[in-house]
Amino acid sequence: MYGRRRGLNFTSLISLIIVGIVAGVVFVMVDNQQPPANTQMGDNQTIVTPTIYVEPTIPQETPATTLPTIQPTDSPPDSTAANVGQPLNSDEFLPEIPEGTSLFIPSAGIYAPIVQAYLDGTSWDVSRLGTNVGHLEGTSWFNEPGNVVLSGHVELADGRQGVFATLDDLQVNDIIVLNSNGQERRYIITNIDSTSPDDLSPVMPTTEDRLTLITCGNYDFFQDSYLERLIVVATPIS
Repeated sequence: MYGRRRGLNFTSLISLIIVGIVAGVVFVMVDNQQPPANTQMGDNQTIVTPTIYVEPTIPQETPATTLPTIQPTDSPPDSTAANVGQPLNSDEFLPEIPEGTSLFIPSAGIYAPIVQAYLDGTSWDVSRLGTNVGHLEGTSWFNEPGNVVLSGHVELADGRQGVFATLDDLQVNDIIVLNSNGQERRYIITNIDSTSPDDLSPVMPTTEDRLTLITCGNYDFFQDSYLERLIVVATPIS
């Protein structure tokens, strides 16, 4: 028949336990010495993180913008020059018209004060003359050689007769008298004529002494305007 198995002895069992413990310790030690997966692969391999090279952007040169420049003038403006359209200082540039200065035309029944009529742009402002006679700025005056130019309304805005309403009644050789500051100057009419409103020749300077009277003429009802200017020219009586 079968014989009986013999069991392991105590000494062999202790030896197996010790060998198992030593093997476990060695495994743990070896496992702790393994390099991290993201830094080393083997003894001589190293994972190199790639470097991304970004090419620097060179700014484009912006074309220069040409700025306007102010060119110097040949000479600075004259600060004493008078502006056209602005009244001049009568003390420095215009002949003084004393209070009480008047125009007298016996044959036309005209007697009126004379006041200054100033330039306004390219024409004279006579809108405020009323029943006065206006001496046109820039023309000659008493005791000055040249063309003395006086203007007056033929009709006022309210329908009344103007100071020169009877100017067309004058005739050649009629007498005109200017009075200013105690002085009297007499003139004799030498010419009576009409011209267009834009004709400036009657007010231009002259080398000889003369007196020129100007008013509106030839009223057009449909256009509501005067189509002509009545011009009376007189020369001094010596």
